[in-house]
Amino acid sequence: MYGQFLAKQNKERTQSLQQLTNIQNTWFAQNLTLLVLDEVQLTTLQKMLYQVIQGLLRKKQQRHLQIVHPEQTQTVQDNVLTLLAEYDDVLREAIPLPIYILIWQITSLEKLAYTTEVVDDVLDVLEWYFTHQDETVAVFEEEDLDHEEIIDLYKAAIEEQDADVQFELGEYYSANEDTFFQPKKSIKWFELAAKQDNANAQYALGNYYFEGIGVEESYDRAFKLYEAAAQQGHADAANNLADMYLNGESVPENMSLAKHWFEIAAAQGVAEAMFTLGLMHEQGLGVAIDEEKAFTFYKNSAEAGYVEAQYRLGGIYLEGHLVQARDINRGLYWFERAAEQYHVDAFYDLGFIWSKGLTGIRNIEKGIHWFKQASLQGDPEAKLQLGHIYNKGEGIPRNIKEAKKWYGLAAEAGIEEATVLLEELEEL
Repeated sequence: MYGQFLAKQNKERTQSLQQLTNIQNTWFAQNLTLLVLDEVQLTTLQKMLYQVIQGLLRKKQQRHLQIVHPEQTQTVQDNVLTLLAEYDDVLREAIPLPIYILIWQITSLEKLAYTTEVVDDVLDVLEWYFTHQDETVAVFEEEDLDHEEIIDLYKAAIEEQDADVQFELGEYYSANEDTFFQPKKSIKWFELAAKQDNANAQYALGNYYFEGIGVEESYDRAFKLYEAAAQQGHADAANNLADMYLNGESVPENMSLAKHWFEIAAAQGVAEAMFTLGLMHEQGLGVAIDEEKAFTFYKNSAEAGYVEAQYRLGGIYLEGHLVQARDINRGLYWFERAAEQYHVDAFYDLGFIWSKGLTGIRNIEKGIHWFKQASLQGDPEAKLQLGHIYNKGEGIPRNIKEAKKWYGLAAEAGIEEATVLLEELEEL
C-alpha cells in the first residue's frame, strides 16, 4: 500500500526534478531518468551524490582533491566517501543536517535491497540541492551527530533487511520532534518493518494512521495494525485496540472485546488500560457495576503513574466515593501527584482545598499559588476563585485592583458571575 504510494510519488518527484535540471544542470538532466527504472544501480545513486558534493565544493570555491580521480579509485563510492571525509568541515556548513546524514548513509551502502526507499532518500538530497543550495545553513556541532550509529542502522535496514533495525531507523526519524522530525521517513521504515511482522513497527505505524501524521488518517488501517501487533503480545497495541472496540472506531462497538484486550494490556502493566477498566466497572460498561473492582483498577493505575487515575483517585478520596471513606489528606496526596504531571484540574482542586482549609489547615497563599497555576492553563473557574479571594480579603488584605483583574479575566472567559461582580466593584 505505502510502497505503491512511495513509488508513484518518487516518479512524480523525478519528473519535477527533470524540468528543473534541464535549466540548471545538463549532467543531471541526462541521468535523472535512471531513478525511475525498475532496477536502480547503487553506482548510479552514488554518482549523483558525487556530483552534488562536487557542485557544493565548487560553490564554496574549494579545489577538488588531487587524489580523487576515477583511475585512482576502484568505485564511485570511494570517490564520494573520500570527498565527504576530506571536506567534512566545509560540507557540514553547506548542507542541512538531515541531508548531510542521508548522503553519508547512501554512499556507505555496498548493496541495494530496497530500491524505492533509497531512491526516495536520494531525491530528498537532489531536491534540496536544486532548490536550496544557495541558502545559508546553520553549523551543527560534532556531538550532534553519530555517523557510525546512523550509518550502521541504515546499512542493516537496507542490506540485511533487518526488521528490528528498520524499526529503529523509523524511531530515529520520529524521535526528534523539532527541526529534524520527519514523519514520512519514519513511516517508510515502519512500513518495511511492519511487513515483516515487527510488532513495534505495527504499533508505531498504527499511531501514525490513527492520528493522520504524515499519512491520511485511517482508522481502518490503524485497527489492522494494532490488531496484528496485539496478537503478537504488544501491550500498548492491545490497549489501543481495546479503545477502538470501546469507542466503535473502525469496528462496531463491542464491550466484551474491549474488556478482553484491556485486561491483556493491564496484565502487562499498561496503566491506561487499568484506568479504563476502572471506568468500565464503575459505569457498568459491558460488565456489572462493581465499585470495589473499579477502585482497585484506579488505584493500580495511579500507582503506575497514570495522571488521569491519580486525579480520579484524588476525587474519590475527597468526596468519599466507591466504598471509600472521605479522606481529604489522601485526596490531597493524589491531587499533588497529578499536579506534578501538570493536570490542570488538579491545580484547581489543590487551590480549592488549601484556600478553604479542607485539611483543617487553611493556607491562602498555597490556594492562590494553585489557582494561578490553573489560571495560566486557561481555567476560567480558577480566575473566578482568585477574584473572590482578593475581593473578600479572607486571610489576606483585601485588594480591589487584583480582584478586578481576575474577575475581568474570568468574565472574558465567559463566567457571568464574574461579569456581575466586576460591575459591582466598578461602581464602588
